[in-house]
Amino acid sequence: MPRTVRVAVCSTPIRVPDGSDAEIHAHNLDIAEDLIVRAKEQQADIACLPEVFNVKGISRAGMAQNWFEDVPGGPTFTRMSHVAQRYGINVVAPILAIEEGERRNLAMVFDRTGRYLGGYQKVHLTEVESDEWGIVAGRDWPVFDLDFGKIGITICYDVNFPEGFRVLALQGAEIIFHPTVYSMYGEVGWEAVIMSRAIDNCVYVCPVNNGIDGDAPWMPGMCLNRSSVIGPDGIFLADLGRYWGTAVAEIDLDRPRIVRSMGASGEANFREKMWEHRRPETYRKLTEYGYWVENGYPRETAAEIPIMDKE
Repeated sequence: MPRTVRVAVCSTPIRVPDGSDAEIHAHNLDIAEDLIVRAKEQQADIACLPEVFNVKGISRAGMAQNWFEDVPGGPTFTRMSHVAQRYGINVVAPILAIEEGERRNLAMVFDRTGRYLGGYQKVHLTEVESDEWGIVAGRDWPVFDLDFGKIGITICYDVNFPEGFRVLALQGAEIIFHPTVYSMYGEVGWEAVIMSRAIDNCVYVCPVNNGIDGDAPWMPGMCLNRSSVIGPDGIFLADLGRYWGTAVAEIDLDRPRIVRSMGASGEANFREKMWEHRRPETYRKLTEYGYWVENGYPRETAAEIPIMDKE
């Protein structure tokens, strides 16, 4: 039997109105709720917002006070919990958070009742995030069980590291949401990378970015503004292009991807064969830091390791 899910990507606008930080914050939350309402009007089961959507346009001068919110209990946490409950929709809401006293780039997950299921703490931080903003990197790749299936989350810079996507898929994630504000190296590079994350892991991948107005200019170097639902074969099933708004795709999580002569004799389910033919006993070097980082040791510990032990 089909296991259909309607997935919504909610792209908030790059432009925000002039005003105080408090006014801009309120505007961002109002826009987010409006986009989620649009998703629900299209019978979406889950909606995802872009990375740190709530602080778009807020002055960095007041970063400590105005950017980071308590989780649980902060204003965006409370609003998104209420929105999920009021409209009966699962919500992924990424913010800058204070969690157990530490700054995090956090994607919060709420179920249809508004219950907080937990969050994903961004693992791969940019140097601006860690060195200038004091954000602490996450150390885990949680998978969230929702009423329709399992989801995982990666954020922005994480897209450059295929290991995280694979870990989520190995834990049974069927849809991986990717909230971002990334421009990457241009559109061709971004499409190749994001499509490969879906294809290699046999999962749906949903990037969610900010978007421009219909009459606004776009130029290379800006955020790519691509909010999409991408199938396990790399096909874009829904795509807002560079514009903000809500896009919804209906997907069947139990639909097999049947292929022929792709590692198996005759026709086969691509996901099943991919997982059957994995050779994890040969992948141990993936747990090492690699040749290009101080001969295989992380920067922060390399100086502490005796020379003889590096051989």
